[in-house]
Order: sequence, then C-alpha cells, then structure tokens
Amino acid sequence: GACTDGVNSYTCTCTAGWQGTNCDSNINDCAANPCVNGACTDGVNSYTCTCTAGWQGTNCDSNIDDCAANPCVNGACTDGVNSYTCTCTAGWQGTNCDQDINECSATNNCAVCQNLVPSYFCVCEISSYEGILCTWAVIGTTTYRVPATTTTTSRIAAIAICAGLDEGGGFLGEPLAANLPTILTKVVARSTFVSGFMWLNVVRQSGSTWVYGATGTVATTNFEFEANVLDNCAVMRVSDFKWIIVSCTSFTADILCQRAITGKVVSP
Repeated sequence: GACTDGVNSYTCTCTAGWQGTNCDSNINDCAANPCVNGACTDGVNSYTCTCTAGWQGTNCDSNIDDCAANPCVNGACTDGVNSYTCTCTAGWQGTNCDQDINECSATNNCAVCQNLVPSYFCVCEISSYEGILCTWAVIGTTTYRVPATTTTTSRIAAIAICAGLDEGGGFLGEPLAANLPTILTKVVARSTFVSGFMWLNVVRQSGSTWVYGATGTVATTNFEFEANVLDNCAVMRVSDFKWIIVSCTSFTADILCQRAITGKVVSP
C-alpha cells in the first residue's frame, strides 16, 4: 500500500485485495460465497472457482449442456445436471437409443415374425390370432387377451386398462361358458400371470343373479361358492376357471380383456 506521514502517526492506503493498518492482511474474496456450485480458492483481489461436475462459468452458475454432443442416436435429448435423458423414437432402446428393439423376442403369437431395424414384421395365423404381435386370440366372433404382467386391485381400473390397449382397446372380458376351453388353450396357456386370477366384467345384479357389465346379459355362473353375499364382483381362477366372488375395489388380479374381431393380421 501507500503510506501517508502524520504527526507521530501514519496512514496506509492499501492496494486492491489488502486490508489492515499495515495493509498486510489479504481480503478473503471467498467470504461472499461467490461459487454457486463449486469450491472457492482465495487469491489477491481475486478468487477461483472449482466447479462441481455439470457446472461451468466464473461462478459455476451455468449448467453444462450435456446434450450438446448429441448423445441420443435415435431420440430426443433432455439435459440434466451432469446427466442427460434420451427419449427414444419407436423401435429403439438403450441409454443412447442406439439399440434396436427386437420386437419378435417379446411374447407373441406370430406365425411369422421378422425383426427389422428399427421395426419388425409379423403375420398372424389366419382365424387364430390378430392385432399387434398377434396378441388377441380369435374365438368365434370375439377376441381375448391377457395384458402381460399387468394386475390391478379393482374392476373399474381393469376396465380402464382394457380400454387403453392398442388399436382402440377393448373392454373387460365376458367369457361365455362355451368359449372357456378355447380360452384356456389359446389365451391362458400362452399368458404370463402374476396373481393366478383374472378380473371379469361380471357383477351381481341381485341375489344370485349375475350379469355381464357391457351387455347386461345374464351370465352363466361358474362359482366355486356363493357364501360371500356382501361383495358384488367376481374373478376367474386361472387353474380351474372357477369364479370367485371378491370385493370390487380390493382384490389383486390379472385382467382378461375382450373386443370384436378387427381383421388385423399383419403388424405393425
């Protein structure tokens, strides 16, 4: 600093970055915590920030654009902090959307299935299966499907899941007694179950009269027992197709979906 003489005294005018009577104390430029996302190192009238991963700039307050290098080969990139997320376009998977999805490796009933990049080609056995990857079994004038590894705890939720399936969805299953043996071989035997039960679209109308929810027709009952008169819904036990009366809102079961024939035998 610069010294100014007085009478039996002096005054120091410190250069930038110094303080104290004799300008011998370095001002801590890190005291104000200028490094927003990093560690501060004090200098003389200066400071240096060492940024944590993902940040840059003098004060480490600028997020590094991790999408700048275009890491998502077949998808859209969303920047994070020292990270990024890829939303893959159809047919691709992986952290960087650079892995082709082999659609033919998924559970399907295709008579012929050929994986393509990035798509696939599937042909169903005529009059036997239809829909995307031939997942709907054709039985008479109706098709049935059990969505893979999907369970729910209420009839209302099961109805919504069926309605949200591919190609316009369907409705909760209303299996006719005559269709049960074919459902066993074409649907149940080719499905993966979590619970061992399937929700049906059957509800108690009154007493021992049960009707199908979509058509309102009287259901051909196949109950193991009907002692529980308080509950008004039923599920089908996969092992023997017996109907079990359960609560409409608190029973975990897989789902049997149903819809009319669409005629779609080639996908996608």
